[in-house]
Amino acid sequence: MRLRLTNGYPYPYPEGLSSEEQEAISEAAGSKQLVLDGVVHFEWLHTVTVEFALLHALDRAIETTGWKSWNGAWVLEAPVSAADGYGHPAIIAGDTAYCGFILENK
Repeated sequence: MRLRLTNGYPYPYPEGLSSEEQEAISEAAGSKQLVLDGVVHFEWLHTVTVEFALLHALDRAIETTGWKSWNGAWVLEAPVSAADGYGHPAIIAGDTAYCGFILENK
């Protein structure tokens, strides 16, 4: 499977922006996404965890997102930010807060 994180905003969100600068960020967010392949499990309970099937997919995810290992194995924990989401917390990967996610069977 593939996890597609969508609608990415800068994280942390810059302060003191003009309305034009905020609008530019909002317009760009629609096309900002991150795709993680090799996902076998996605869970959002008290925390967001993502399990990978292949070592190279796990290593790429660590390198790309900065996520840390969760409970050993090939599972990573994705931090979230309630302040950066729309109706639900955003998933943080590196310096980006993603407001949407899609789990695809590729």
